[in-house]
Amino acid sequence: MVEIECPHCDGVIELDDGDLGLFECPLCQEDFEWNPQRTLADEELFRPFDFWIGSLVPFLSTCIGNFLSLVLLQDWDILVGWMISIGLWPTIAVGIGIYGVMTMRRLLWLGAAASLAISGTLFLIILAFMFMW
Repeated sequence: MVEIECPHCDGVIELDDGDLGLFECPLCQEDFEWNPQRTLADEELFRPFDFWIGSLVPFLSTCIGNFLSLVLLQDWDILVGWMISIGLWPTIAVGIGIYGVMTMRRLLWLGAAASLAISGTLFLIILAFMFMW
């Protein structure tokens, strides 16, 4: 049960938790509308996979691109395919992050930011190994 105040007479009215819509106040017989606004925290309960989507989609696109480069390309084209695939990771992560910020989906942009941080770290590790050899 939820207790609300009538907007007309300020009387206390009890409604069931799931009730919303148009009601008549039992005290003053005036009509009022009850539609509780969902908060951002409530919205995120319905999207539990946003973090995983934001973090795994850029990574998986790079993995698929690298695999297809190995299977479909030959010689130096494989290296070009790999470089393009590796460039997809941060590009897709930034795109998903921007979309997450614009739609106020916090877990989506946090996943994209985590993916971007991981891709940057891996890129620096790969560069370090390339210059060591």
